[in-house]
Amino acid sequence: KLLPKSSSRLEDAFAPGYLDVGQGATSWELQQLAASCWVQVCRHLPAFARQWWTRLDKESQGTVEKITCNNVTPALWAKEVDIIVSSEKSENLTLKVRESVREVVATYSIDEGSMELVVTLPSNYPLGGLTVDSARRVGVETAQWRKWMLQLTTFLTHQNGSIYEGLNLWKKNVDKRFEGVEECYICFYILHGSNHQLPKLGCRTCKKKFHSACLYKWFSTSNNSTCPLCRNLF
Repeated sequence: KLLPKSSSRLEDAFAPGYLDVGQGATSWELQQLAASCWVQVCRHLPAFARQWWTRLDKESQGTVEKITCNNVTPALWAKEVDIIVSSEKSENLTLKVRESVREVVATYSIDEGSMELVVTLPSNYPLGGLTVDSARRVGVETAQWRKWMLQLTTFLTHQNGSIYEGLNLWKKNVDKRFEGVEECYICFYILHGSNHQLPKLGCRTCKKKFHSACLYKWFSTSNNSTCPLCRNLF
């Protein structure tokens, strides 16, 4: 509601620059502040922005989506590209950016084979979620590959992180899997999505291990202290 109505003024409001709003701020400065706030929310809290948008009425959704597509998504994509291009090179993970179609191709190499997936940023991001598609896999069972794809999709959809952070977490999970480390049998991650810890708490009966944060959530929501798998007392 604070943003200007005309498209030219709207574009100017979203133009990057230093904003110093003091006492007696003008209506134009407030419009710039509103634009800046929306950009920062979309950049740092994309999952929150998406949830807020879905609760709007259809007319408001259409207005917010149009503004975001034209003024926010291009800037967010440019930032994602900068993060990937400036990131440290990995020994077994190669990231390639296809700028024209807003895609990031991740290739994980192992021995003489490789696995490849494609992350696509939609035209209305972050209102529309990132999509993950399988391009190529060698030496990985279908069930395991689908699990990894689901993990990455879940992180990119529900966590407030960049494409690079999601792919880096996916790489670390794959690394640990090939090292023989089993995933947590609650979240099915090897590295926890938030604190990046390994599953260390093991059941004395079935010997399966879980993340401490996942176990705490399991005990709290189930109102018991049994193993999520074998149901024996933990």
